[in-house]
Amino acid sequence: MAYLTTQSIIGIIIFIILIITTIIGFRGKTVIIRELIRHSRVGDTCILSMDLDIVDPLRRRTTLEGLYAYITMYFVRDDGSMIQFFKGYVPSLSNTWRVMDLSPSIRLFNLAIGGDGIVVTDILIPYPSSLESPGGLIMPFDIKTGEPTGIINFLSIRRALASELGERLAQSMSLAEIVKRIRLDLSFYNGVSLTEYSTSLLKLLAHVGVQVNNEVRIIEGSVDASLRKNINCPYLFSNAQCLCKAFRTTWAWFTIIEAILSLTYVLIPSLLIPLIIAPIIYIVLTLLLSLLRII
Repeated sequence: MAYLTTQSIIGIIIFIILIITTIIGFRGKTVIIRELIRHSRVGDTCILSMDLDIVDPLRRRTTLEGLYAYITMYFVRDDGSMIQFFKGYVPSLSNTWRVMDLSPSIRLFNLAIGGDGIVVTDILIPYPSSLESPGGLIMPFDIKTGEPTGIINFLSIRRALASELGERLAQSMSLAEIVKRIRLDLSFYNGVSLTEYSTSLLKLLAHVGVQVNNEVRIIEGSVDASLRKNINCPYLFSNAQCLCKAFRTTWAWFTIIEAILSLTYVLIPSLLIPLIIAPIIYIVLTLLLSLLRII
């Protein structure tokens, strides 16, 4: 009788803990980068954007009232050290700083295209700037929250780099050399669990058919037509980032199954072994599915 009582207490405690954890966990949502798009040329520039999915811990798509995207860019020196040269918000594809679309997308860069329609002559980074209005000057950031409020303007990547490396060094490098040396971090927050992705600019451009040798050239598709590419997580990001995304978007299935097992364990003591090995099965299964690029 004492054994049954102890067994019941343990099973019910585990069940309650897991259910509470699951309920609380549903408040946290994760951003998944779904597609990378090189849009058709407008004037002399092509927009490079990302389509996003917001998912809960059961990997179900959900919606938000809004989130912010943030980018930090680094220049890799010859000795392997990195220097941060740009940090700022990323606007939505609908040209607002707060991403509020039902199908969220962010506008990463504008690619300046040469007259031949092949060579990329510059990469333009969006940033908030002040605006003159009849009522006075509208500042680029809210004084209280620090969130961007100014109009969307664009800064040459070479000009941004010159602010840290100096004008002479930045101008002496070709755009191809600059691209090869840049790494970037993308962060998403406000309404979602802080989600971060890190990659190189070289990989990002290669994913949408832009080749970087002595020049930065478009080799896939035409600048007059959009090119959409599903995100290949292991190619663009590290295995650790892909695994983290896989665990964050599936763990609720594990806690729900484990909670059911713990409640059943109260009546069936033989379920103790499945209750113990369930976490190992979940971890192994997630690793395998992630390596197979299924999740």
